[in-house]
Amino acid sequence: MVDVFNPTNRIPSVGNIPTVTSGVTITKTTHELTYVDSIQQIGPTPQSKQIVDAWELSNGLVSAKTILKGGNLVSIKLKGNEYVWINSEGATYYGAKSGGNESPFPLTRGLILHGGIRLTAVTAEHGLYYDTPWDISFETDANSSSIILSITDDEATRISVNDPFTSASYSLPEDPRPLSKYPVTNALFRFKITLVNGESYVRLHGELVKSSADAIKAEIWLPQTYQITTESQIISSQVKRRCKDVWVRDVLFPNPNVDIIPLSDDPDRLLEPYQELLTEPNSTPFVDQRVLTKFPPQGYELDYPLKWESGSGGILYDYPYRDGNYHAVSFGDGTGRGVAAVGSSTINHFTKLWSWGDPKLFDREALLQQVAEGNFGASLASGRPYAEYYEPWDTAYNTGFFERHTFTNLINGWDTFIVPIESGLDIGKTQAELRQVVENVISSI
Repeated sequence: MVDVFNPTNRIPSVGNIPTVTSGVTITKTTHELTYVDSIQQIGPTPQSKQIVDAWELSNGLVSAKTILKGGNLVSIKLKGNEYVWINSEGATYYGAKSGGNESPFPLTRGLILHGGIRLTAVTAEHGLYYDTPWDISFETDANSSSIILSITDDEATRISVNDPFTSASYSLPEDPRPLSKYPVTNALFRFKITLVNGESYVRLHGELVKSSADAIKAEIWLPQTYQITTESQIISSQVKRRCKDVWVRDVLFPNPNVDIIPLSDDPDRLLEPYQELLTEPNSTPFVDQRVLTKFPPQGYELDYPLKWESGSGGILYDYPYRDGNYHAVSFGDGTGRGVAAVGSSTINHFTKLWSWGDPKLFDREALLQQVAEGNFGASLASGRPYAEYYEPWDTAYNTGFFERHTFTNLINGWDTFIVPIESGLDIGKTQAELRQVVENVISSI
């Protein structure tokens, strides 16, 4: 039985809050995490609560609150309104396989998801340290203040996770040991959250710092969770997207379509980032993957994450890179609010899109019955949280899950700005109208 309050043995380092002269305050506060006892108990009401230490930045316009568990940015508020999804109905571990070393996630106890925005370390699927406490330190100057959450991927930290690791996709074909595809990197993973005086958005910086000149292979992502409804729309200027996973292809795109072609037929597969995949273990053959040459393809409503024709989730990727410098979503709650993740226009970004799909197609009881009958794949789908969210993942390095990047530079990082949008993203607007609203808001960044 997992101790959900304290699942790991790691003791984090907590720095002292410095004297602030910038006007961007740093305050120690608390945050409430909520839980349910099992997947069967997922519903509108949590069964237990945990009050944890938290640290909050505020510049009088926007605030950003962080906790140590998972190195999580758990709240972004503008004028008192929340802009990230919080699993207030209760989180629980899901995706675990009893008695084995398999899971869709790197820890065999499965995943627990409290919401917020995080930096992943080392692997696909939320990284190795999503329920481990990260270290915290602080910086301040004349115009800004920052919180830095960090963790080093060394042998001691892996032992402190207090759980066997997964094999399956996390292992090399010739070496079935758990995590053989992701050996210890000894790299430092840093997640820096900054507020600047007068700005109404949050600056994020994800970073991998190597401990030596040796090249390492790893993944680093910035998963974000945002509240949505069936009227929410994904807002971007992306032309093409990639369907890497065969299970997603079979669920979402079972029928041929003029706008859906094999990746092996698309010339962009010859671009440099995808050439490394030809030698990457466990990579799905290009002929089995699909490219959506026009997004959304004819006959699909993929701009609406809760209208995807799946009740068990789906994954797509920007391809060959992200078009434009942002990825946004409308909340679809009648307020016109939403949020945009804005990146630098001087480097390539990749976005992984995750949605649970159409809630009308979701049947938790049927999925749990499949789990009882030995269908391990249903163990992930059955853990869908009660409240709906959309989860875009941003990175400057990895083309897809289980597609490692070779890091040769000592310091590797990128910036993403999380921009709350207060109005204008109204239900029923076209993509062109929604993009215009987003682009007007972010034009001065």
